[in-house]
Amino acid sequence: MGVLQRFERRLEGLVEGAFARAFKSDLQPVEVASAIQREMDERAAIVAQGRTLVPNDFVVELSATDSDRLEVYADSLSHELANLAREYAKEQGYSFVGPVRVRFERADDLAVGLFRIRSGVIRGATVEQDEIRQPVTDMPQPRGMFPGRPRLLVSTQDDPQGQRSYELTTPVTLLGRGTDCDLRLVDPGVSRHHAELRVEGQQVILVDLGSTNGTFVNGQPVRRVELTDGTRVTLGRTTLVFRRD
Repeated sequence: MGVLQRFERRLEGLVEGAFARAFKSDLQPVEVASAIQREMDERAAIVAQGRTLVPNDFVVELSATDSDRLEVYADSLSHELANLAREYAKEQGYSFVGPVRVRFERADDLAVGLFRIRSGVIRGATVEQDEIRQPVTDMPQPRGMFPGRPRLLVSTQDDPQGQRSYELTTPVTLLGRGTDCDLRLVDPGVSRHHAELRVEGQQVILVDLGSTNGTFVNGQPVRRVELTDGTRVTLGRTTLVFRRD
């Protein structure tokens, strides 16, 4: 089964046909998915050491009517499109330098059923040598997006007292060793895509993504758990303490 077919199947299971009812125009989510794949192919660039770098930040511009229809499903669709981009990159041997993001914007000059895609390369944050290196970008980083300012205090076994703070600013934060992670942990005990932090209303949920060495909360292995202030999470040799005001 190809990447697009898997994408369509996930959408069918996600909202049981609600997407089809929402998109009564000529615009269909699979068309947007195909366009993102084309954007990656057309902007692929071979860099040092034979790596092929592709964009990781995508903006999908929609007509006012389509934007209004999509509003309820925008977060879920953005998440699935980002997953599609990761799968396609893996299939094609492409590389990212930061987290994959897909977001929607309204464009008043577009007719119903039409869309445009803009893309860019934006670096992500990396935990390495006991420090969090933030991306160098001209784009402002959102702050205080969620109630209680949820954040992680990050430390490693090499420097257990040297905690660094990483604020959660997006609905889903991907943790792992891969370059496409929101918070990249340069730790041999951490899987490429190790775990996710999901902000669901007032809750922050930690989900293990089938990691090789497991995810531990307060010393116990977990698959999915709600985090509370002070919860201690261990991934490989890295410790994350969840804090919330």
